[in-house]
Amino acid sequence: MDAILKVTTEMVLPVLKEWDAVYAVVMLRFGSDRYDPSFFISYDVYYNGPIPGREVREAAFPFAAGFETTRDEQKDRFLIDDVPVRLEYKDQHAFDSVLETVFGNCDGGFPESTYGFYRLKKGELIYSRGDWVDRTRQMLNEIPDSFWDRRVQALRARMDHVLTDLSSAVYSGEVLFYTLSLASFLNTLSALLFAINRRFEPAGRILNEQLRQLPVLPEEFDTRLEYLLRSDSVVTDKRKREIAELVTWSVLRLL
Repeated sequence: MDAILKVTTEMVLPVLKEWDAVYAVVMLRFGSDRYDPSFFISYDVYYNGPIPGREVREAAFPFAAGFETTRDEQKDRFLIDDVPVRLEYKDQHAFDSVLETVFGNCDGGFPESTYGFYRLKKGELIYSRGDWVDRTRQMLNEIPDSFWDRRVQALRARMDHVLTDLSSAVYSGEVLFYTLSLASFLNTLSALLFAINRRFEPAGRILNEQLRQLPVLPEEFDTRLEYLLRSDSVVTDKRKREIAELVTWSVLRLL
């Protein structure tokens, strides 16, 4: 696996280093090996200034197959010898602005998720033109309690709303509404537990594993979560709503 990462990086990184706006590149790997359907290599490209347009970027990777980009041109995807590669372009100044709100130094928008912080902290730094990544990682290690307290309170309020929606969905019998409401409940529950534990939210692919390993969890959490995740007819929608209510009250007792 290390050989795959090394070869892929040796092909991708020289291209990125040629772009004047690129300030740092952080690499993350998802999946266990190249035969894992969820496996891919992701490069977070932090930039300061204009990056090349889509056509220029595609031409810069002649060895890549199946090059495609998102509509907002903030993500590129392609294959290198059947290895899935993703490039995610992240504005350094925008990241700094979000971090400023965390420390209460400005009135900007409060971050909806902490996943971006997780990526910068956990990824492997493979290129940097300065000490921005090191300084920012140090700041991420010093997130103030005030941020976590605000995040916990916001997610606690959201829990009330999503639980109400889940109840309405069960009694209305609307299948799509129920599915979306249960997903929203699980998403809010996970975010709240990570906030209670003062930890950044990981990628969805490893969320289940890391969620269960949090040091502070409500009573009977594993068992109740298993019931909520079951897709068979043994656990009815009504019973899942009751379990969701039990989970909600047990989480609130942690606060």
